[in-house]
Amino acid sequence: MSQDEFTRKAKEWDSNPERKRIADEFAAAVEKAIDFKAESEVLDFGCGTGLVGLRFGKRVKTLYALDTSAAMLDMLNAKTQNEDFGNVRVIPVALHESGLRDDSLDAIFTSMAMHHVEDLPEVLGLMAKLLTKGGKLVIGELLPEDGSFHGDNVVPNNGFEPDELAAMVTNAGFSAVQHHNHGLYNKPDKEGVVRQYGTFVLVGQK
Repeated sequence: MSQDEFTRKAKEWDSNPERKRIADEFAAAVEKAIDFKAESEVLDFGCGTGLVGLRFGKRVKTLYALDTSAAMLDMLNAKTQNEDFGNVRVIPVALHESGLRDDSLDAIFTSMAMHHVEDLPEVLGLMAKLLTKGGKLVIGELLPEDGSFHGDNVVPNNGFEPDELAAMVTNAGFSAVQHHNHGLYNKPDKEGVVRQYGTFVLVGQK
């Protein structure tokens, strides 16, 4: 999806009840996988407006919120200004430009963002380097779909076969990689017909 498309959709992003439901369900999976502590340093990769990440923000030392969409981050910044989120650090650039130090993060989570990533092995490798030993990576993603999920917009990956993504995650330096199906995302296609798209959650540990 182009940056122009994200800009157009940013203001209405949080008002979509299905998107909020998916965020709630993914957040519950993150809660099960990650032991959030007051001293934790965590990264929400492809954070969007903060639908997932901000709910954990006050429980950790630092929440890094990374996204390349300025419009999405504007919405996130508005939320942090309305509440006490002094520990949120917004990163408006790609991961390789983030300036984050190797072995500095306790966890990384990402919801519906990896299918927008062109060079998955490189990004997964960077994530492995950033995590401390024992750090967790939690990915929420689409199962393979026919390209209709984004309408006329072209994305690098039309979902993933979980075993194939698990192999990439393992090759990047993670162990104990597990995944499970995680329900359905109901979304209208470009003709307005509501379709169901399968999702899954993958967890790996450095």
